[in-house]
Amino acid sequence: MKPTNPKALPCAIFGHNFERSKTYMDHTSELICRHCEAVVVTDSHGNFENHTVVNSQIADTLQQLYRLTRHFPK
Repeated sequence: MKPTNPKALPCAIFGHNFERSKTYMDHTSELICRHCEAVVVTDSHGNFENHTVVNSQIADTLQQLYRLTRHFPK
């Protein structure tokens, strides 16, 4: 595996060095690698799931919609 980013070289050799960045109410966590800044999310069973840009855009949009519905009561 040839890394395209020089910051990702330690991850290619030794593996990722994840640190917890967020913890959610449903007992899932968001982890970010200290070297290459790769983002993964743990599910409720502790399994890793890749967190893609599309998923984060959907989550941000849903969060904005939720805030709008709370801001304007029926």
